[in-house]
Amino acid sequence: MNFYDWFFLEKDRVPEGLFSFWHIFSVTISLALFGFLAVLLAKKTRKSPRKQNLILLIAGITILLVQVAKITFLAYDSSDSVWNVIIGNAPLYLCDMMIFLIPICALLRGRPKDVCYDFIAIWGLLMGVLGTYTAGNIYISHCVISFLAIVSLLNHCISAFASLFIWCARLNKMEKRNIPFAIGVLVLYMTIALIIDYVDDHNFMFFFSGDGTPFTLFYDLVQGNKVLYQIEIYILQCGYMGLFYLIYYLIMKKVTKKPIEKSQSI
Repeated sequence: MNFYDWFFLEKDRVPEGLFSFWHIFSVTISLALFGFLAVLLAKKTRKSPRKQNLILLIAGITILLVQVAKITFLAYDSSDSVWNVIIGNAPLYLCDMMIFLIPICALLRGRPKDVCYDFIAIWGLLMGVLGTYTAGNIYISHCVISFLAIVSLLNHCISAFASLFIWCARLNKMEKRNIPFAIGVLVLYMTIALIIDYVDDHNFMFFFSGDGTPFTLFYDLVQGNKVLYQIEIYILQCGYMGLFYLIYYLIMKKVTKKPIEKSQSI
């Protein structure tokens, strides 16, 4: 058997399975490496906005190339038309948002850039953890060391890297005036995905089924009612952002209050 058959096509191979030792091991090592790199680079470039932007640009280009490599392989391996392959594998899942937002963030300036910083900071780490450890749509079907599994792993690790880098470099401002715009980006993206789901019969953003992800729990909660399930997804994802902002402000209020109380006591 040649390398292409073994690595890309996974011929005569059996997936290790979700939550198997090799799944958990590979994900943990990968996230740890990307996390270490994010902290290190943030520390080294803290006084250089230009270098910080360059790092995000490199991360953005890398995540784009990963997506291009995935689509190229699927188009080459499929008997379907290239157009159908592109549409069927369009980056319209939640975790795919970083394919657009990281490079866009590196190219923007001013307030739109701040909105992107906040969005990546809020979602990137969650995508990195949930999109790897609970990726039932990947590790049930693919071996840990295989092209499609590694592509998925890289996608989510780069998202986590960008988020942690932004936090450590203190690039996100989390301003209240930007909240509607940050949540609006998510709502717009979700709505586009939902429209394409209905028009072209897909399951982007898992709007029609959980497909092995934690969304399956909420699908079962409404007994498979599609409309209620889709409303759940909107509420869950927008609610997560709102809750994140709330907790962030409560923590910051506590943190900034302590030095004031200490100085007053002195």
